[in-house]
Amino acid sequence: MATRKPRRKDVPEKRRACILNAARCVFGRQGYAETVVDDIAGQAGIAKGTLYLYFKSKEEIFFAALIEDAHRLEELTRERMRAVDSWEGKLKEYVGIRLEYLESHQDFLRIYLAEFRNMMVRGGRMQSEFYQVVRESEGHLAQVFAAGIAKNEIRPVDPELAAQTVSDLTRGLMERRLLGWSRGTGSKDAEFALDLLCRALAIR
Repeated sequence: MATRKPRRKDVPEKRRACILNAARCVFGRQGYAETVVDDIAGQAGIAKGTLYLYFKSKEEIFFAALIEDAHRLEELTRERMRAVDSWEGKLKEYVGIRLEYLESHQDFLRIYLAEFRNMMVRGGRMQSEFYQVVRESEGHLAQVFAAGIAKNEIRPVDPELAAQTVSDLTRGLMERRLLGWSRGTGSKDAEFALDLLCRALAIR
């Protein structure tokens, strides 16, 4: 039986994925500022001109990789949150999956945390798209809080503000871990933060 050849329309998708994977490697190894498009093209094994057929600039490649990771992380988060019933369990999965993701993407996420704020100030389509992914993630978490309030399991708080607070707290935990500022070992800092949150929100 003849081997099925890749469909022509699959090639651009695979080439794009190859470029983004190469970019993650190079950004993680050299840092954002020291990376040039030639480095990424070389890592991907393609000509720079070919790379420019897919992305216009180094910044666009960076944000495309970041957005792809954000979508993947959101899919994993929803999958894990669906697997548990309690709001406390869903909250722990929301935080836990992000810290787990950090462990396997440390180099790239370190670049993101270093460069993200400066890039967002400049605005643009890619930045707006990434912001939308973050807002959707917070919206899903807000639904968890709203459901808990409706069941009289969580004291009446603003669900959206609670979701934003958890998102900011989680980002802070990630930053402290990347910087080596976490107290204790393993996930003790996250466990403490989650226990504090759950005690503050729960109706006892």
